[in-house]
Amino acid sequence: MHVTHTQLRKMTLDELEELEQELHDKEDDIEYSLYPQKIDVYKEMHKRLQKSVKENKEEEFYLEYIKKQLLICLIHYGTYLKMKYIKDDRMAMSCLEEALKYDRRNPIAAYRIGFLFYKQAKYYNALNYFQMAISNQTYDESRKDYLLNQQQVINAHLYLTNSALYIAANTQDDLDAMKHPNQQELPNYEFSSLYRSLKENETYLEKNAFYKVSQDGKVMCSKQECEEFVHENELTNTLLLYFNDRDIKLYFRGYYYQISPDHAGILRYLLTSTSQHSPGTRMKMSSYFRDCHVNGEPSRDTFKQAISRLRRRLKSLKIPEIIQTTNHHGELAYYFDGTLSYYVMYRVDETIE
Repeated sequence: MHVTHTQLRKMTLDELEELEQELHDKEDDIEYSLYPQKIDVYKEMHKRLQKSVKENKEEEFYLEYIKKQLLICLIHYGTYLKMKYIKDDRMAMSCLEEALKYDRRNPIAAYRIGFLFYKQAKYYNALNYFQMAISNQTYDESRKDYLLNQQQVINAHLYLTNSALYIAANTQDDLDAMKHPNQQELPNYEFSSLYRSLKENETYLEKNAFYKVSQDGKVMCSKQECEEFVHENELTNTLLLYFNDRDIKLYFRGYYYQISPDHAGILRYLLTSTSQHSPGTRMKMSSYFRDCHVNGEPSRDTFKQAISRLRRRLKSLKIPEIIQTTNHHGELAYYFDGTLSYYVMYRVDETIE
């Protein structure tokens, strides 16, 4: 299902809404996100509503909803290739930069761009984006879903400091390279303490790069520790959900399976945040659904269908029924029943709380 930009421009707003729903329905069948097409639809809808809201203020609420859906696609789903579950940093960068065009003060988008630049050793760029993320880390109702968590705030300051230190060190190296016998003596700065700080910060970031969550709680660890944990442990009756730097894998009884970001996100929440006494409701789990209503909750049918798809996926992998249905204050809800041990490992820098 591919609609060109020219075709989108010729559609009415009602036709765009119908196309949006068709894409949602299509995703239900194919189990991966059609975010490139949905981004195009939401961008066209956003453009139309920006014009019409000037004449009809009542449409402001709908405009904000469309903007939120667009940001969700750009930030949550922009790190994966269109038809696979493999991460793509270039695509992520493009989507995150576009997210900032629609919400220039979005802290998590700026943070993630800074992280991508830092990985590429582009420290001038990284410094600017980490500074932006920190500066925008002020509570604002319109972007409360995109604030950095406490660990990301700490990391942002460390990445910012290290970016500045790398720039200073590289500048000193450039100065040293410029010296020649007849040149007047240039200032000689003492960088030993700065290099020591740089190394200490890097060591901290490396050792605290991932969360590892289990029934026993949450700890932080390095990527190497995650990899060793995956390959050196025989977890017979234990689920292991690993969000690594390339894709997302679910390990069970000696086998591993690649699963979609949608299924992984919902499963992570159910494993780590629910119980019989505190099940997941539509409101609690709203951030894990692409097609939320304007009140911020997915529809009851969307909620049920998403859990049903996840259940079918787990069953196909011969994983016992671990997701139970309940009624919580009159609301349909689901929870992990605790019958299996589990570990969930995911990168701190890619978390959206």
